[in-house]
Order: sequence, then C-alpha cells, then structure tokens
Amino acid sequence: MYKLQPFSYTFNQSGKPQKIFLETPLEFNKNDMIAITGPSGGGKSTFLKVLKGIIPEFSSGVLQGQITFNDLPLTGINFQANLKKILYLFQNPFSQLIYPTTEEEFLFSMENFNFTHEEMNVQKEKFEILFGLKSIWGKKTSQLSNGECQKLVLSSLLAIDPYALLLDEPTAFLDPASRLEFYQFLKIIKGDRLLIIVDHQLDEIRSLVTRIIEVSADGKILELDNYLPKVKKIQTIELPMLANIQNVQMDVMNASFSYHKDSKLLKNISATFKSGDLIAIKGTNGSGKSTLFKLLAGIINPDSGKIITKLRGKEFVNAKNFKNVGFIFQNPENHFFFDTIEEELKQSFKNIDIAVFKDALIERFFNNIDLKKSPFLLSEGEKRRLSILMTIFLGKSIFLYDEPTFGQDVESIEQITGLMRELKRRGFVQIMISHDDSFIKDMASRVLVLEDGSLNEIPRA
Repeated sequence: MYKLQPFSYTFNQSGKPQKIFLETPLEFNKNDMIAITGPSGGGKSTFLKVLKGIIPEFSSGVLQGQITFNDLPLTGINFQANLKKILYLFQNPFSQLIYPTTEEEFLFSMENFNFTHEEMNVQKEKFEILFGLKSIWGKKTSQLSNGECQKLVLSSLLAIDPYALLLDEPTAFLDPASRLEFYQFLKIIKGDRLLIIVDHQLDEIRSLVTRIIEVSADGKILELDNYLPKVKKIQTIELPMLANIQNVQMDVMNASFSYHKDSKLLKNISATFKSGDLIAIKGTNGSGKSTLFKLLAGIINPDSGKIITKLRGKEFVNAKNFKNVGFIFQNPENHFFFDTIEEELKQSFKNIDIAVFKDALIERFFNNIDLKKSPFLLSEGEKRRLSILMTIFLGKSIFLYDEPTFGQDVESIEQITGLMRELKRRGFVQIMISHDDSFIKDMASRVLVLEDGSLNEIPRA
C-alpha cells in the first residue's frame, strides 16, 4: 500500500531546523500491523502526518523524496481521494472534535461519506457494544473525560472502515479494561487493513505487531530487527530551592457533586491526604476522577460536604484550596499563555535564583529543545513535561497530576519519577490519576479506586 523511497522532511522552529528522514526504502502492506517507537519529541507524530499526507499538503516545511499510497502520490487531488481510505487519530483526541454533542460527533464522518441511515445505525450499535458508548450519548463533548473522548473519536474513525488506520497513542487515556478490549479489536481486524500505531506501551502490543519502526532522537526512521525494551534507571532530582513541607493535611468530608440533578457523579466521598503521601486514584473512564480533582483544587465546589486543607496553622475550605494546589491538567495546553517555552518557564522560575540549576533541569526535561519555540508546537509528551515543570515551582503544597506519564518514553518517565520522589521526600502531598499500572506500582504509597461515585482504598499486599 505504501512505498517509501528515501526522503526527508525539514521544518523550522524559531530559526532552528528540525528533521525526520528515511535512508532505506520501506514498503507497508495491507496485512501489516506496524508499531512506531522512539523517544518523546523525536518525530513519531510528524511521521504519521507524512503518511496521512497532511505533510506537506498543509505544512510550510520541505519534503524531499517520494512516498506513494496505492502507487499514487499522497498530495494534491490524491489527498482528497484518500480522506476516507487513510484515517488518522490525533494524540490529543479533543483536537478532532467538531460537534457539541456526542451523537453528532460519532455520525459526522459517516454522514460526510454518504453512509445510509441503515449503515450508520449498524455501526452505532456495533461500537456502542465494543467501546461502551451508551453511557456517553446525550453528553456534550466538552463534558467528556479524555478517555471517553478517545473512545468516541476512535470509534467514529473505525466506523468508516478505512484501508489504513494511523493511530497516535490510541490507548493513552483508556482504563485497563477498555485498553484490553481495544487490543482485542485490533487483533480481530488485523490483516483486513494496514494498522500503524504509535504506542509507548510497546510491551503490551508486541505480540500483535508484525513490524517495529523506530524514529530516533535525531529523526532517523529505521526498521528494527529486534526490539529491546529499555530498563528504567531512576535518579532522584534534587530541588534545593524548595523548602521541606510539614504537617499539610487535606480532608475530604462527605463531598458530593453532580452535573445533573437526577444523578450524582460523586457520592459522600471522604478521604485524608497528608504530607509525604503519593497517592494514585484509579477508575474507569467517565467515573469522575477529573471532576474529583477539580473539587480538590477548588475549581468547583461540592454540592454538599466540604474539603479542608490545614496548612501553617490555617484552614482553607472548598474554593479557597486553590491557592495551595498545583493542578497538572489532562490537556497540558490549558497551562499555556505565552508565545514561547522560555516565557512560560520564566513565570514559574521567577523565584529560583540558581541559574545553573535551572539550566540543568531544563536540559534533563527537554534535551536541547529550542526555548524560543512555541509550547503549542511541542509533542504531546513534551507538553506534558513542560506543564509539570511549570507547576512544581509555583509555591504550592499539594500537587494533582492527571495522567502524568501520557506520551512519555522510558527516559522521560525516569525524569518525572525522580521529580515526584524528591517532592515526596520533602513532604509535599501528591495525588495522581493514572491508568499506567506499572507506574502506580512503582510510585504509589496508597491506591484509591473511584467506582459508582464512591472512593475506596485498596489494601496493599
């Protein structure tokens, strides 16, 4: 289906050229299921955009070399012809939403390609079962969790029945059960169409994929004969400018919340979080984990009950908790206000006097990235690391991480792990939402599960 001759794609970011390139010809066939691996920010998403034809069709960069799909170039009139044949799931599913309601969003692509009402109903029933979509019908797309949004966008693409499916971190926000169901579905359709998937959880799909392509840190695209997973080597990151925190306590007292009067999303939740806690909160997609975080952060108030933080002899109730809480959102772009990374970090680093330390920290988290670059042009993994780094130095005592390992390679997870362990040692309260069971096992001192509106602790073995 695809024939890739040696090519290069070069684009400028604030005057600093970046590049992905292929030196050895490749062919991708209908029965292939290909995993794309490589470090965060190396160019995996850029490579998928080349395969979709978005690059160079909608890019100011320069593509040299030839790539064909079914023996025709991807650009020009062929780009339009391939809109139904080649479908692409973005790394951030919210960037693909068009309509305000879930049903409209699901049906849009099929309507656009002239599916009959009967065909649309068949596909709707099929994916209702496969991805459990019944629970999201009637919701506004703006109210979806990342996991629910990912299911919706993914199912709307699969319903088109494309020739080639390009998937950028398709399971990043899915709970373990949904992730397993998705991999089972890939197993069923494998061989019927070309599947190309970027996934940092390569060990989970290794038995499914037929080939592995690496995009290295310098942008080189190469097929791997053997894949050897990297071993984590955790190093603590010292934070000399942060004072130790003592006797911080947050008490959640019979807190309830609902978006609709006829159904409570969170029911009489009670919990206590103390200095040095590093707590994981698990739960299925749409169970209310992100809503719980908004309550803890003081962004919204509970309908009943209250949330109290005790710090330095003072008490902060409900909305007043906001001044003590650093919230790393699911969508890191919610953190960005300025035109460059440098300006974003300047706001967070303004109280840090140790210039050498700042440079070393930026190097560890971003590996020679151009700080004049717009934060919106980073890879999703780089955006996540930037949002974490920006939040840590804002003078907060409690940190909430919503999916901290999303889009991260092994080395990046090492950096995040080292940072969180140092914050734990210094007595900060840390609470994370995660579907990454390996990360939870390595990091969490306590694990809580949110299910049917109730929050319960899982006893540790």
